[in-house]
Amino acid sequence: MTTKKTFAQLLALPAMLVTLSAAAATEFDQPGDGPFFGEHARGQWLIGAKYVTMYSSDDGIGDASARNAGILLGYEFARPVWKGKAAFEFQYLPSIRWGDIQAFDSSAPSEYYYGGRWENPLYSGYMAYRSPGKLYFKGKVGIVASRYKKEVAGVEYDQRNITEQVPITDDEGLPTGETETVVVGTELVNPRPTGETVTIQENKTQIGYGLGLGYHFGKHFDLELEYEGNQGKAQLYNWGINAIVKLP
Repeated sequence: MTTKKTFAQLLALPAMLVTLSAAAATEFDQPGDGPFFGEHARGQWLIGAKYVTMYSSDDGIGDASARNAGILLGYEFARPVWKGKAAFEFQYLPSIRWGDIQAFDSSAPSEYYYGGRWENPLYSGYMAYRSPGKLYFKGKVGIVASRYKKEVAGVEYDQRNITEQVPITDDEGLPTGETETVVVGTELVNPRPTGETVTIQENKTQIGYGLGLGYHFGKHFDLELEYEGNQGKAQLYNWGINAIVKLP
């Protein structure tokens, strides 16, 4: 999926935000005097910083971690939902530190024999729910665009035949007591670096989810610990910390 299509999907969610903002206006508002289709928005805008530790259990990487950091922008609606609050959140999380690829744990030695590094920048839009209380539960679901990239040292091999001794039979299919050597397969041997770097990239956009705990430090500041999963493939996930300021 192209970057333009990805952002088109992510920007479709703010349109829902505006519609819900208009629906949150009270019956005492006069029609036509508000900024959102003639209505007033009663919620709070969210601006925050996010830091995450990225993990990948992809074959050959073995849960090695990378680091991402970026921004969180959103809007929390005033109207209660199950006594809590609903919000739209957009996250942009570029990579700030690559993770290491370990060569010893891979079933694909042609890719990882001499190791390498990986990263997973994220663009995401979520609908989030926060439960009531100073200490609260958070759940969210949305669209996540991941740009999972691996850079590994190029490797070349020699090819060797695998042989077996097979019994020789006569015209009637009876064994003669003799054998012959038959090639039954090949194997790669004598690995050596090519001196080049091989880049393997997977760009995916799909449904993502998150779970977390947060604490309200007054009316205008929240601190949250979050888990996010399903980032382009099942092996990618992260743990993150959100510091969020709510604008009146």
